[in-house]
Amino acid sequence: MRRTLAGSIAFLAMSGTILVLPVYAEPTPEAEPVTTAAEEIPLGSVAAPEEAAAVQEGTTAAVQGVPDQAPVLAVQELDTEFSLVGVTWAHDPAVVDTLVQVRARSADGAWGEWTTVGVEDAEQNADSGQETRGGTSPLWTGPSTGVEVELVTRSGAAPTDVKLDLVDPGESVADAHLETPDIQDTADAALALPPVFSRAQWGADERIRTWAPQYAPTIKAATIHHTADSNNYTADDVPAIMRSIYRYHTVSRGWGDIGYNVIADKYGRLWEGRFGGLASTVIGAHAGGFNTGTFGVSMLGNYETAVPPQGMLDAVADIIAWKLSLYGVDPRGRTNLTSGGGGTSRYAAGVVVNLPTVFAHRDVGSTACPGKYAFSRMDDIRSRVTAQVDGGMSAIERRYASDAGLRQSLGAPVGGERWGAGFSFREYANGRLYWSGATDVRVVRGEILRVFLASGGAEVLGVPSTDEGQAGAGGAFNHFTRGTSIYWSPGTGAQVMRGAIRDRWLRTNAEWGLGYPTGGEVPVAGVAGAWKQTFQRGEVYWSEATGAFDLRGGLAQAWAAAGGASRLGLPTTGEVGVPGGAFTQDFSRGYTLVWTSSGTRLVLGGIRDVWLARGGARGVLGLPLHDEAPTSGGGWYVEFTGGTVVWTASSGAVALTGPIGARWSAAGGLGSSLGLPVAVQRATSDGRGQFVAFASGAGIYQPNGSAQAFLVAGDIGRRWTAWGGVSGLGLPIIDETRLGTGAGTFQVFARGKVFSSAGTGVQVVYGAVGAAYDSVGAEWSRLGLPTSGEYAVPGGVRADFQGGRITWTAATNTTTISYT
Repeated sequence: MRRTLAGSIAFLAMSGTILVLPVYAEPTPEAEPVTTAAEEIPLGSVAAPEEAAAVQEGTTAAVQGVPDQAPVLAVQELDTEFSLVGVTWAHDPAVVDTLVQVRARSADGAWGEWTTVGVEDAEQNADSGQETRGGTSPLWTGPSTGVEVELVTRSGAAPTDVKLDLVDPGESVADAHLETPDIQDTADAALALPPVFSRAQWGADERIRTWAPQYAPTIKAATIHHTADSNNYTADDVPAIMRSIYRYHTVSRGWGDIGYNVIADKYGRLWEGRFGGLASTVIGAHAGGFNTGTFGVSMLGNYETAVPPQGMLDAVADIIAWKLSLYGVDPRGRTNLTSGGGGTSRYAAGVVVNLPTVFAHRDVGSTACPGKYAFSRMDDIRSRVTAQVDGGMSAIERRYASDAGLRQSLGAPVGGERWGAGFSFREYANGRLYWSGATDVRVVRGEILRVFLASGGAEVLGVPSTDEGQAGAGGAFNHFTRGTSIYWSPGTGAQVMRGAIRDRWLRTNAEWGLGYPTGGEVPVAGVAGAWKQTFQRGEVYWSEATGAFDLRGGLAQAWAAAGGASRLGLPTTGEVGVPGGAFTQDFSRGYTLVWTSSGTRLVLGGIRDVWLARGGARGVLGLPLHDEAPTSGGGWYVEFTGGTVVWTASSGAVALTGPIGARWSAAGGLGSSLGLPVAVQRATSDGRGQFVAFASGAGIYQPNGSAQAFLVAGDIGRRWTAWGGVSGLGLPIIDETRLGTGAGTFQVFARGKVFSSAGTGVQVVYGAVGAAYDSVGAEWSRLGLPTSGEYAVPGGVRADFQGGRITWTAATNTTTISYT
């Protein structure tokens, strides 16, 4: 008969897993169930041997660790026919280091060598419901007519109720004529099922099977074993060996069925083991404490003493690759398994162990299984499994299979993989996995997934470019390929951020800066094409013209109070820290807000232009001390920490800074008689200084290199101007100063002086006359104050003074002083 996977399909349907129906080769003659038999010989124990047994000192053949005087339970059984030997005893987890020496007499009467057989590594789950016995591994002897057995305990508890089991596998003409395995490839499966000889083909007698299949929730790993049996078997022997192991496990050990899910022989053939379906999650009896959720594959033979053939290793890898691909398990990954305990387990019940998804029995059991030579090939087996699984699994399946934590959090798949424009995704109970060539596989779940789908999903936001990540303050996020992100926090829920607003938020320290978004993007009222998004500690505004910038704190409050976007426009910068612990921010309609500890100031228009041209808050003018205020002359002004800017319609904005600004302030500033500035500060005509002119006609001048500036005003200023100003007498080098005599004032310029008094008027003294005047003490001399300017006389010039005159003669370049 031909086997189907109907039982497996039924199981998978119940568990929510979809598997396609098998495809089979042409029918071949049916194999018949073969009746097996076993002779059970009671041996008792070393302390109380049965009649058939005896206790002797030491083993016949030396055994490492067994002293010559050690008590040995021995038996010789002749004139019986069997092909497999096993020794069992009453179940006792403390029996862990008992050895059995066996030699068999072949059908031709020749005795074989002594063979050491240990405690069987395989073990039924403690909660299986079966009455089980401890025992050795089964030893295939081939057709035999006699046996000698010696049992010795090196350490630990000695077994009781010992029995010798001699198994006769029966005979079947089909054993030598098996050609095509019943269990073949499955159509449209991710990976091809390697051919497997069915239980029916090796002659399983289902009447002796007493174990009702139990199933795990899923398959998480594969376990590799060896049977620790004889390597001296032929291809035709294998069905009989399978029946013998089946009989020994099922009846002698009390497991109700064979322990392994699949057995591979040295010829590279695969044989179905435990009943319940190859494609199912049926629980085997192969790795004590770790049977649930694992797929046990055993190599027929002892690979502690022999090298496993490559064909056998390939067959093991092929069946494991097929099995893992069905359950999305990554052979490169690791998984957590919880020990069920048991006598051979290395871990107590309840211990969680992190293991490779393809592991050896010795990784979890107190055993050498699968033997040192097979164990050395574990990486080769994993590599072959990986190569096949990778070729048959999508990227999403591989990601899901490789991450046990992800599988646990996402839950079971819901439906198959689906495709969009350049991406694919698969839904799970608690989220989705998305794939694209640019992003690889990414997970989206929970509230973020809900908002993602409600916002148009991958077609609108793009596919996720990150897994769900952990954000600050217990939040979470995903980034997506179309310049979008979704951030979630317990207080704000999940919100979408896009484009330039998202980028600005990220550059300003994201949730640690402005906080989480509290809503999505919305249009800005009164500004066509502008958008904003609100966050816990501020907002981000965007327009095509301004780009995206944030507003927060005192600047945001002052902006709103001053009229917001409708008056000031949108921010064109972020807040900028400046000296003095202040912050500034510029806006699109020509405004700058300046926050200081004493309040927020608004700088605008021409005054702002000049302020910014001078370096703004970091420049010579520094921080504004108040908002723009009107002047008495119809202008506007703002005082700064480093000067004042005055604006009028006729002159524009004039900055009064440095020595000129200081002199202006000393003269009374806006409260002085100077009037408003009529032009910006500029260079003097001779290039030797800077000046600002005022409406009164006065000016403030600063010679180059001087730390002072000087006011030229009033009668002296007008006379200086009449004399050519800078081109005439040159720049002032002192302010107008009261004469020491108290009779008037004077001011010194680079090339002369101007004196003013009520009695003498305003007079200029310069050149040779001026030098002679200074040489005799000027106004302190008998000459007194000048009463005239220079005037021509024959041969020179003359100037009159209150007490005389000074004459300069050109011919001799000399001056003469005459007193009256």
